[in-house]
Amino acid sequence: MPQYRQSKETMISILGEREAMKELGRRLKLHRLRQNLPQQYVADLVGISLPTYRKIEAGVGSVEFRHVARALGVLGFSEALHNLIPEPEANLKLNDLLAPERLKASPRTSK
Repeated sequence: MPQYRQSKETMISILGEREAMKELGRRLKLHRLRQNLPQQYVADLVGISLPTYRKIEAGVGSVEFRHVARALGVLGFSEALHNLIPEPEANLKLNDLLAPERLKASPRTSK
């Protein structure tokens, strides 16, 4: 199993964890308001309580990701969520595919 030496700091966005969550919540709220949707209506569609939905818009980081993802989908961002992380590209070369299978060495015989 490979060991990773990436610290928590390098895995947090440029904005910082809290700031990124607050910005996401702010943008969700703006899009909800532009669509003239009440918080309770969106919360019902997401399948969560109103206080939980308010936490999403407030950028509280303790909200389950699945609830944030559903809220994104309800507000029309399921495609953006799908494209958030691209599929990794295969790193095979033609020679790797055409390389002959290695044979195992025959056992040594002692004299």
